[in-house]
Amino acid sequence: MKYKILAILCLCFILWFTIQPVEQNWCGTDILLSEVTSGIAIVAVLILVWRKQQMSLSAIDIVVALWFAYVMFRSYVDSTYPCANFVLRVMQMVALYVCLRVLFSSVVVSERIIVLLLLICAIYEVILGANQMLNGGSRHHLYSMTGSFLNPGPYSIFLSLGLVMSCKIKKEYYAGKGFFPSVMSLLPLVFLTLLPATWSRAALVSAAICLGVIYWEQWKRYRWYVFGGLFLILIGLYFIKQGSADGRSIIYMISLISIFHNPVFGSGIGSFCHQYAEGMANFSSQHPTFNFQSADVIDGAFNSILQIGVEQGLVGVGFAVVLVVLIYVRLVKYGKILGMGLLCLLIFSMFSYPFDQLPYQIIFVLIAAYAGNSQKEMICSFSWYHYIKKSLVPLSLFCLIAIISVFSHQQIVERAKAEADYQRIAWMNSTAFIDDYYNHLPIMIGNEHFLFVFSKVLAKDGRYNDSNAILRLGTRISSDPMFYVIQGNNYSEMGFYKEAETAYEKAFAMMPNRLYPLYQLMLLYEKEGDVDRLRQMAQRVLAFKEKVSSSATKDMKKRARELCESLTYKEIEVAENL
Repeated sequence: MKYKILAILCLCFILWFTIQPVEQNWCGTDILLSEVTSGIAIVAVLILVWRKQQMSLSAIDIVVALWFAYVMFRSYVDSTYPCANFVLRVMQMVALYVCLRVLFSSVVVSERIIVLLLLICAIYEVILGANQMLNGGSRHHLYSMTGSFLNPGPYSIFLSLGLVMSCKIKKEYYAGKGFFPSVMSLLPLVFLTLLPATWSRAALVSAAICLGVIYWEQWKRYRWYVFGGLFLILIGLYFIKQGSADGRSIIYMISLISIFHNPVFGSGIGSFCHQYAEGMANFSSQHPTFNFQSADVIDGAFNSILQIGVEQGLVGVGFAVVLVVLIYVRLVKYGKILGMGLLCLLIFSMFSYPFDQLPYQIIFVLIAAYAGNSQKEMICSFSWYHYIKKSLVPLSLFCLIAIISVFSHQQIVERAKAEADYQRIAWMNSTAFIDDYYNHLPIMIGNEHFLFVFSKVLAKDGRYNDSNAILRLGTRISSDPMFYVIQGNNYSEMGFYKEAETAYEKAFAMMPNRLYPLYQLMLLYEKEGDVDRLRQMAQRVLAFKEKVSSSATKDMKKRARELCESLTYKEIEVAENL
């Protein structure tokens, strides 16, 4: 019993990270995670050796190991795209997976305990979100409720996950009468109250599908009415946020095209944003009449399988599909509630980015480690030979965890410090910190915001070639056309008008619903004195239908109108003089 309590405490430490404030960059939470993983690994190995437990290799373990080896090899042989941050996160999660596998092999922890711990975390998020709605404190200025996340999108999956698992655990274990069944009957209502307030269609769809699976026996007689109602609801949800849905359709289309170009091994780890930008530029050039009004700058595919396909090819997709199938098949037999939670996460990942967030990465690893545990019996025989033999495997695993954790911990500490240093100087936009920017460049090369600010500081100092070199690094990790716009500005300042024109045209092709690249082209033609092209571009700016009208777009069109009128007056004056 004491070992089980110790194991539960270890799980509490791990799940504590799922309710910590989520950040975009490396922070103290990431540093602490590596330290906690190493500490729990020591505890798990000691229990495993002391209790003389046997640890066997499962099919899930093999797939995890092969996929990890593939990612590491793929990132090593192709260094075109900065991917150190992704690789470090993968190393963290693999170390955590091995740690949990050892823990579950040493102590039998029931599925019900893991589910209850996850529900406690979900309830905490509900309380946090409700308090934000009532008293403020949201982490996004546009939304009243975000929980510990940066926006309601990823927050909503915690509510959906809690709703689904609370319904499933009630049906499996608390279907009768009494105190606990009554509590479990009210618990789904807690999550259902806040879920619609997030306005997350992905969360609503994933919850609806999972609840349909859970209560299929009760609903199947009314299935056609249910399907019809869901179809009407989906249509309504589409029109409520049509722009977002159309935008994601464009992302999926460009992603599929990118996979087609590099189908087997993908374009490289960390290449998605660059490939998306290039795909958009090529597609918009070939189909200029296509409706790109809903396109936008993105950081991911909003679909985990497509992102894996673009970066890792069909090999990576194969590993992902096989791993998920093996986990789910295992959970159908030994963990139906966790299996339903996994299904909810997977459905959500087809429309959003939960696995880019640390809390859901930890939850997925926890579920995978539980499913991968295939041996729970204790070894009865004991001798020094068997003791050494059986201790060799866990000790080897501990060494593996220690090596990965120490390396990742050191790298994350350096990156967290660099992020903090950068945040202190970024708002100043001062050329006095150019040397500091260069010192942090090797570590911050995967941060697009750092590269963008650095390039502007260099341009401000008149170092246009250096600025363009940094901007070219930025185009490897970002789909933002502003990297090309600033390049065009730099070329224009140096008098290289042809190169500037090419950069502006590339920026517009990447995002054909933005007016600013066309406006910069218009100013470039004015600077060159090319009257014909200036008139054409000014008229094009005036006729352009922008995605969002703002004071900036109005000023651009006002300037274009002034140029058109100025050109007309000059032509009249020339005609009168003749």
